[in-house]
Amino acid sequence: MKKILIVIAVSTFAFQSAHAEFKTGNGLLTVWREYSKANAGNSYNENDDGFYTGYVAGICDANMHTLFNIPDGVTIGQACDVVGKWLDMHPEELNKPARQLVAEALKEAFPMHKLPLNK
Repeated sequence: MKKILIVIAVSTFAFQSAHAEFKTGNGLLTVWREYSKANAGNSYNENDDGFYTGYVAGICDANMHTLFNIPDGVTIGQACDVVGKWLDMHPEELNKPARQLVAEALKEAFPMHKLPLNK
């Protein structure tokens, strides 16, 4: 029983650090490139491709209508492309947190609409 608990504990900690570098834009750029390869029909890392899609989708879901307003009909693939192209165009930002960069890219592409002031 002790051996099983040790294996479970070690496995848990090992899997938590699998994408530790992903906390910054540099890690995000790495998985964006795998996503791009997949869309181009080239050989790619399926884990990184899926991780990128899921990460962007999570940021979209968590911040929709608070930081940005993605219109109906925009697919997760389109949102992933927007973020990836933003990363390519802003290499000076890649040291910042990945979640911040995804949100910034989506805010630029899909800004919140300002309500008119009532006088």
